[in-house]
Amino acid sequence: MSNSFFSIRETFGKTITELGKQNKNLYVVNADLKTPLFLNEFARRYKNRFIECGVAEANAAAVAAGLAKTGKTVFLVSFACFSPSINWNTIKQSICYNHANVKIIGSHAGLLSTDLGATHQMLEDVALMTSMPGMDVFAPVDAFETEKIINTVFRSPKPAYVRLVRPATPSIYPKTLGFTIGSSKVIKPGKDLTIISYGPILNQALEAQAKLVLELGKKAPSIEIINCSSIKPLDFETIKKSVQKTKRLICIEDHQQNGGLGQIVASLLLTNGISPKFIHLAVDNQFGQSGKFSEELYDYYGIGISNLISSIKKLL
Repeated sequence: MSNSFFSIRETFGKTITELGKQNKNLYVVNADLKTPLFLNEFARRYKNRFIECGVAEANAAAVAAGLAKTGKTVFLVSFACFSPSINWNTIKQSICYNHANVKIIGSHAGLLSTDLGATHQMLEDVALMTSMPGMDVFAPVDAFETEKIINTVFRSPKPAYVRLVRPATPSIYPKTLGFTIGSSKVIKPGKDLTIISYGPILNQALEAQAKLVLELGKKAPSIEIINCSSIKPLDFETIKKSVQKTKRLICIEDHQQNGGLGQIVASLLLTNGISPKFIHLAVDNQFGQSGKFSEELYDYYGIGISNLISSIKKLL
């Protein structure tokens, strides 16, 4: 695991500003969160292409859809607890139903929002957006992959949702590696057990493996770790190939169990006649709560490193 921490949000702001320099058809529709999403520079440079809608998320989605139908590529930017939560129906009717080229950025997702508490810890966005017809869904593992994903979805004509988190996070994505929609990356090969995830929580798989090596030495299990940052479309073939090899699967995610990646993958595996030993570590039908440290919240909700290590030992 890398000791270098970089801000996913700041990387998004820098990337979108650079894209704005390259393409005059790029517009940003903002819901009063210019500073938290590092959009001040974009707004200063391209003030005619920065639309401030204030705390009116449904209106912002409608404005974004309208701009997109005039040929613009639009980034609709807010916190995930407001967009896609508050404006989901407008996204459905105005953006997806009309195939509008809008990229929805939902920041501050998951328990990593810590002291912002339950109202801001969006734990249902993957379920909401993967269920939306015509919507692609992505969640970068770190700042480097954020840059790759934003550049890639900018070139795609489809609606997309990109899930970002609040704090700076460890960097594990190789700078030289590209990003392809619908592709998962095996970031560490193994033969005894498969772990899949998306977003910064995937770092816990690497940390858990390191702790098992320290504890067990040569007897430590060989773990295959897969980054599923393209949640929809999902690269099921990579997951299936791994699970057929290891016969054991853990999905860990900073999201509700209901509608999360674990349920999606479990359904696909069973449909294809594959029945591995399986554990889904996710928030179990609960709301979040305020906390000072994300590690404490992860432990409380059963998705911490200790929970992951216990699950690995259980499956083995």
